Amino acid sequence: MPPQALAAAATLLAILPHGNRIELQLDRGNAELIWITPSTFHFRRVLNGPLHPSAEAAHEPVVVTTGDSGGAVRLRSRLIEVAIEKLGLKLTVHRLDGTPLMLDLSEARSEAGGVVWEREAPPGAAFYGLGPRTDAGFDLRGKSVRAEVPFLVSTAGYGEYHPGAGTYHFDFTDEKRYRIQGPEIDYYFYYGPTPKEIFEEHNLQGNRLEPWSVASERFGSWATLKASLLRIVHGSMSAAVAPMFNLAAYNTAPPELQTRARQLGSLVARVQPGTVGLSGLRNQLDTFFGSYIAELQDRGFPVWHPLPFQIPDDREGALHTDEFLLGDEMLVAPFYEPGDKRSVYLPRGTWTNLETNEATPGPRTITVETKSLPVFARNGAIVPLDGAAGMALHYFPKLGGEFFLLEGDIAEYSQVHASPALDFMRLEIESKKDRDYQWVVHHVERPSSVEFEDRKYREVGQSGDLTDRTWFYDARQRNVHARVMVKAGEDCIINVNFE
Repeated sequence: MPPQALAAAATLLAILPHGNRIELQLDRGNAELIWITPSTFHFRRVLNGPLHPSAEAAHEPVVVTTGDSGGAVRLRSRLIEVAIEKLGLKLTVHRLDGTPLMLDLSEARSEAGGVVWEREAPPGAAFYGLGPRTDAGFDLRGKSVRAEVPFLVSTAGYGEYHPGAGTYHFDFTDEKRYRIQGPEIDYYFYYGPTPKEIFEEHNLQGNRLEPWSVASERFGSWATLKASLLRIVHGSMSAAVAPMFNLAAYNTAPPELQTRARQLGSLVARVQPGTVGLSGLRNQLDTFFGSYIAELQDRGFPVWHPLPFQIPDDREGALHTDEFLLGDEMLVAPFYEPGDKRSVYLPRGTWTNLETNEATPGPRTITVETKSLPVFARNGAIVPLDGAAGMALHYFPKLGGEFFLLEGDIAEYSQVHASPALDFMRLEIESKKDRDYQWVVHHVERPSSVEFEDRKYREVGQSGDLTDRTWFYDARQRNVHARVMVKAGEDCIINVNFE
C-alpha cells in the first residue's frame, strides 16, 4: 500500500453493540453494521461526518459473538463470520467452516461525487443480476454494467443489494476483482447459499421494486419481442419481480409476430392485452398464476424462474437467457424470431412436451418445430390447468409431486399430492372448495384398477364418458385419466394399481 493511501485509511477505534446494531467508531467518518437475521446484515458507512439516522426496522435479536484478532474485529452469527479490518475498514465474510464468501480488496474512497471500492471475484464464481438486460448469457464476468437494479447474486453463495438512490455501476472486466461505484456505502449482504434463499432474505427486508415496464417502443418488432423476453428473464434474476408487458405495441403487427407476442405476453402476470388478446393457455393458468403470485409476495420469488435461479449448479443453464421455468413446474422456450423452429436446452431430469406428450431426458439441447408455444413439464411436477368443466391435474411421474392451489376467494390453499410406489400410485386432493377435478397421469402402463379402500372406480371407453369416480386409459398417449367431484373439506384419495 502506498504511503499516501496508508495515511488516508480510516481506523476503527472501537465497536459498540446496541442489540443487533453494531456501532463502529472511526477516527474519521462513521459506520454501522446491523444484523437482520443470522445470514443477513445491513452495512452503512460515510467517509466523513456522521451517519444519518437509520430507518432500519426492529428485528428479532440475533446472537452474535465478538472477537479481536489483532488486525481485525470478528462478528460471528450461527451461520457466517464477518471480519472488519481495523485499518481501512475492509469487510470479509466467511462461512463458519472458513469458506470465503465476500471479500473487500480496497477501502472505499471518494470518486466522481460518490464512492468506489473493489471486491474479490473468486475463480469459478459467476455473478448474475443488476437488472433487466438483453445479454445472451447471465454471467456478468467480463462486462461493465450500469445497474438498473443494484441487486447482485454470486454463485459463491451470497447476494448484495444497494438501496441508495442514484446510479450504481459494476465493473467485472478484471478477472480477479469487481469494482462498485455508487452514491454511498449502503448495502445488504445476504448469505444463501442458494439463489432462492438469497431472494427470501431480500424479500424479508421489504426491498421490493415497483412494477416496471418491459418495453417502451410504440410499435413492436421481432427485435423488441426478443428484447422483452430477455429483459424479463434478467429482471427476474435481479429481484425485479413485477414486469408489465403491453401487447398494444403488436396490435398492427404481421400475424406471425402477433401470435408469438401473444404467446409471450400471456405468460406475464401484469399484461395489457391490447387487441392482440391472450392465449388459451393463459386462461388455463389462472389458478396457477394466483398460487405463484402469492409465493412472490410471501417469499419474493419471481413467477418466471431463470435457469440459474431454479438450477444454480447447472452452469450450462446460465448460458440460456431465452428460456425459463414458469414456477417450478414448466420450462418455457418462447419464439422470438420468424419461423417455427428453435433450439431448447433441457436441464437434467425428464421433460414432457405438453403439446406432443413426448418425454425427453436431459441435460441436452433439442430442436422443436411448432406453431405453438414450447412448454415442457419436469418429472415429478403436478401442473394444474383450469378448464370450463373444472381443473385438470397433470402429473408426470415417477418422482413424487405436490401443488398448493390458492383459492383466492376464500384465501385458503387446496393441496394436491402424488406419490408413486412399486406397484401403485397414490393421488390425493385436499380441497377447500367444491370442484370437478380430473387427474391426468402421464407415461404409465394400463392400471389393473383405480380405487380407494372398498370403492372401485368404473373404467370408461373414452375420455368424453368420464363422470365422477370413473377412469379412462389412453393407450396411445399412455395416460390415465381419473375424474372426481370433490367437496369442500373433503380429502379425496385415489390408488392407481399396476399389479
